[in-house]
Amino acid sequence: MSFGAPGYLALLALALLAAAAAGCGLRWRAKARARFGARERGGAMAYVAPLLLVAAIAAAAFGAARPQLGERQAPSEDRGIDVVIVLDVSQSMLSDDAQPTRLGRAQAEIGALLEGMRGDRAGLVIFAGQPFVRSPLTSDLRALRTLVDGVDHERGLVAAGSDLGAAMRAGQDVLAAGDAQTKAMLVVSDGEDHGAGVDAALAGVRGRGIRVYAAGAGTTGGARVRDIDRTSGQTVDRRDASGRPVITRLDAEALRRIAALGFGRYVELGGDGRPLASLAPEFRALARTKFGGGSGSTPIERFQIFAALALALAVAELLLPALLSQRRGALRRAARLWPLAGAGLLIGAICSAGVAGINRQGNVEYGRERFASAIDLYRTAQAMDPSRPELYHNAGNAYDRLGDYARAIDETQRALDAPDADRIEPLAEYALGNHYAGASRLDDAREAYKRALLANPDEADAKHNLEVIDARLHATPTRTPRPAASPTPADAAGGPSGSGGTPQPGQGSSTPGASGTPSGASDEQLTPEQLQQRLDEALAGIEKDFSEEEARRILDLLDRANQQAIEQRQGAGGAGAPPDY
Repeated sequence: MSFGAPGYLALLALALLAAAAAGCGLRWRAKARARFGARERGGAMAYVAPLLLVAAIAAAAFGAARPQLGERQAPSEDRGIDVVIVLDVSQSMLSDDAQPTRLGRAQAEIGALLEGMRGDRAGLVIFAGQPFVRSPLTSDLRALRTLVDGVDHERGLVAAGSDLGAAMRAGQDVLAAGDAQTKAMLVVSDGEDHGAGVDAALAGVRGRGIRVYAAGAGTTGGARVRDIDRTSGQTVDRRDASGRPVITRLDAEALRRIAALGFGRYVELGGDGRPLASLAPEFRALARTKFGGGSGSTPIERFQIFAALALALAVAELLLPALLSQRRGALRRAARLWPLAGAGLLIGAICSAGVAGINRQGNVEYGRERFASAIDLYRTAQAMDPSRPELYHNAGNAYDRLGDYARAIDETQRALDAPDADRIEPLAEYALGNHYAGASRLDDAREAYKRALLANPDEADAKHNLEVIDARLHATPTRTPRPAASPTPADAAGGPSGSGGTPQPGQGSSTPGASGTPSGASDEQLTPEQLQQRLDEALAGIEKDFSEEEARRILDLLDRANQQAIEQRQGAGGAGAPPDY
């Protein structure tokens, strides 16, 4: 037996406290009766009610820990991206300004990253003076981690030196063998490079659409370069011609430049924790490719049994004394407790409800804008049946409404990874576009809306949002360019929710370019006739070159007109609640 939430086992301490309190109470009552010469009534039955209460608390705590017994087979799909890890094993990586060494810290960080990756394929290239492909792309990330842990003993596979450009070209060749829609390269190094081909290699990588991430090992303060003595096998300081120790320093700026030009991110391997593991959810948020299918086992939840047992013991504790007593007063007192028993029965019914019922209850909470409560219910349903994509889709929408776009993206990606994802693919891709828009990742939002339209070409809201995104990404050139204002989450999804009720970030707020509205009544307050009149005025003289402000104004009016049309079309049916599957 295993537990889905073992932390709740700590609640068993409440049962021990209740047992201690009941014991003290019984002892005090016995002494009081003896003091007044009264005879103890009930005999052993006086101990039954406290025991029932203690057992009910223990069963409830046990059920909260979500005991799992047995497994069920469920179909699964492998979706992910292709990642190649380019790991520096040059001599400078043996310096100890990171613990235990730069290379040792890098190995631990990569291991933590691989543990967090789900469904992806990864390869490994180690390099110093020349690169060596240690592993092609593989979905067996556990085996890959074993290879990473052993590279410190395989440094003899590469010549001395540090040629980062050659290593990146080798990583590109590894990724060329994969067929994933999204490909990424992670360079883990101290930034030292004795070659001259980084810029050319970076240009080639970018030309293949590969994102480049970089991780820096070491410190800018530097440390002494350590060499291995061939006779003793011990590490010794390297010294220059004048006998002074050679210092190696982290070149963070070079690695930041590589990540920036590669449309990735730079991570410094320092401090507590495992900062490189933060890339795992970022990888999951990228467009993923279906690699294949299979079957997997998931544990069967048994918490319903203990919830029902706790309820039964609690009811028995309430009723047993009254049933054993022949006094009418005792029965009347027990009758007053029936509302409590009724509430317990309701809780028990919710605990024993099916996945669909819990999902519907989550949708009710969502409709009441109790998004945190809705997420808890969706999570409970996910634990009972992790194969249903709508549970992750709805949780993603709830996180979106709370403004937690990173979790919203992660949950919706899990919906698309589910075995039966095809039936909600248009909704999930559309929702994913909204989450990306909320996170100001407009390129990713654009691709998600495109995928939603490929899955359902009639999705009007996806078309609308795609037009708004395109307008933002391809601003009209002007004769005196100036930086445009950064879009807000509402910019990319200002219209009402799409079919299925997918919530949108910033729903009801202004549309793109609202800052260009002239004084007087805002576009949000205009009637359709007034809006059309302003649009006609703005389009007058369309053959001339528009300034940026004029172009933004026209886009704003067009977007508002589209939004009004969609609102009128959906006004009869309403929107805003997650789909009730």
